[in-house]
Amino acid sequence: MLAELPRNAAEGLLARLDLAVPGRVEGFYVVGSASMGAFRPGRSDVDFVAIVDGDFRPAELRSLRALHVGRWTSALIHDTALRRRWPLVCNGIYLKAGDLARSPLEVSPLAGHATGRFRVATGEGFDINPVTWYTLAHYGVALRGPDRDRLEVHTDDSELRAWTLANLNSYWRRWISRGRPAGLSIRAVPPRRLAASGVLGAPRLHHTIATGEVATKQAAAHYALDVFEPRWHTLIEEAVAYWRGEPPREPYRRHPHRRHRDAVEFVAYVIDAANRLYAQQHSAYSGAKGWRGRRTAAPGSQPEG
Repeated sequence: MLAELPRNAAEGLLARLDLAVPGRVEGFYVVGSASMGAFRPGRSDVDFVAIVDGDFRPAELRSLRALHVGRWTSALIHDTALRRRWPLVCNGIYLKAGDLARSPLEVSPLAGHATGRFRVATGEGFDINPVTWYTLAHYGVALRGPDRDRLEVHTDDSELRAWTLANLNSYWRRWISRGRPAGLSIRAVPPRRLAASGVLGAPRLHHTIATGEVATKQAAAHYALDVFEPRWHTLIEEAVAYWRGEPPREPYRRHPHRRHRDAVEFVAYVIDAANRLYAQQHSAYSGAKGWRGRRTAAPGSQPEG
């Protein structure tokens, strides 16, 4: 069951889609944090997968672009500028009927939107990945079309874990590199959200490699407190405090640079731990069918949640 705020946002988008591209959207599914019961106002996005009856015409793509970019601009003004919080926006992908039955690594979306960027017919859309397919198969909420248990959705354990590791070694290693600028000044403290995204995001992927399941950010935080060394616990609790909308924890209230520095080091630590874990698993189960997945490039991070 969806909470009121993400349901209203998703239903509002679906209504606008019916005006922009009438009769084209055959299925519409909420995925991500909203479908998993972990939506946080002012923190989370609403993620969706839309099923379309064939290719979009150029005029339809222009209408979709105007719709999504216009709503993003409006959300920036309303939420970010006026309320000083993360804008409430719907991010997602448009697929042809039958695409969900195929490996996401072989699918190119008709179009997709993420935080103000609208892309057309490209395999580079982040949400085309095994995590999205897994989340839809296990948690997706249908606003139009068959319920998730009546959908044919491709899921593969080895593919999920291999993609997750590749995501850590590509997107999150780049995140570390970007987070280590030389000589940050007092006036250039990175936002608290950035540190929290790393501290909660990387353990989610470690959790997926360890268990074969997808976790929310808060569930990943509990997992991280159980799995990782106590020296990281204050940092993890600070990230959870941000996600809950609570004030900064000490010592980060007085030393925000330390928060960012510790976050970068923690993400590097988690990546190294995940690589060791995957190597151990792959070695132990190399003869099993479930571990014959290929590693693939991963252009983005796991969805918010």
